[in-house]
Amino acid sequence: MIAEILAFLIAVIFTAALYLWLIHPDMSRRDDCLALKKWDFAHRGLWDSRLGIPENSLPAFKRAVEHGFAIELDVHVTKDDQLVVFHDESLQRICGVSGLIEETDSKILKELRLSGTDLHIPLLQEVLDLVDGKVPLLIELKLPGRDIHLCEIFFEQMKQYHGNYLIESFNPFGLYWIHKKHPEVIRGQLSTRHGTNIKHSLLLKYLSTSLIINLISRPHFIAYNHEDTDVLGLRINHRLFHIPVFVWTIRSEKKYIDCKNKYDGLIFERFIPGSEG
Repeated sequence: MIAEILAFLIAVIFTAALYLWLIHPDMSRRDDCLALKKWDFAHRGLWDSRLGIPENSLPAFKRAVEHGFAIELDVHVTKDDQLVVFHDESLQRICGVSGLIEETDSKILKELRLSGTDLHIPLLQEVLDLVDGKVPLLIELKLPGRDIHLCEIFFEQMKQYHGNYLIESFNPFGLYWIHKKHPEVIRGQLSTRHGTNIKHSLLLKYLSTSLIINLISRPHFIAYNHEDTDVLGLRINHRLFHIPVFVWTIRSEKKYIDCKNKYDGLIFERFIPGSEG
């Protein structure tokens, strides 16, 4: 009986230790991440459809800089290997046309307009020239599947940029590549509690939600959906390992105040922090 109990305890301890090893982050850049806590990140720029300023547009980024906010933005690679700032894989929601952005040449994309305005899809270089290091950038690399071709183009282009920036992605393989090729760049693992609308296997959804994918990406910070912060893997990373946690996407002053003292980076949209009340 005693031997059975002892074997059970050993198995429990081993399983717990293995789990902690699987999900543990890279803490080497913790202080650098925490230094950004004073910044709030405008999600896809400080956009406002009521003002005719679409998400991920040059006016949205200009407005964020003018208000003193850091910027979160999304980067895709086009068919002709140009980097553009755009969130969706499909052009339908924002541009009103069918097609995938990664299957379209940049010359064609330049002719499209954002959300019924006269504004075009910006190249990443246009955004870098506009921001020019005035505020930090949190750049999400859009990496479908295991294709990391975008990463190679991105870092070649970023050689000329001297502003402060961080990288985040849902794709742990892209983050692994960055870890090996550009360990000096702060990288973050994006995740959420994945629903049925996400076209991935149940196993991949579980590994992502639970942050077991940290085994591959070994992130410096985690960017997690603020509605899902009760997930065990996130709570262990935050409270036990003390990894910096950024939360997305805050859409009200009330939620902003609630999250401000709990987490290390807030990504917001549809309101201006501090403007209410």
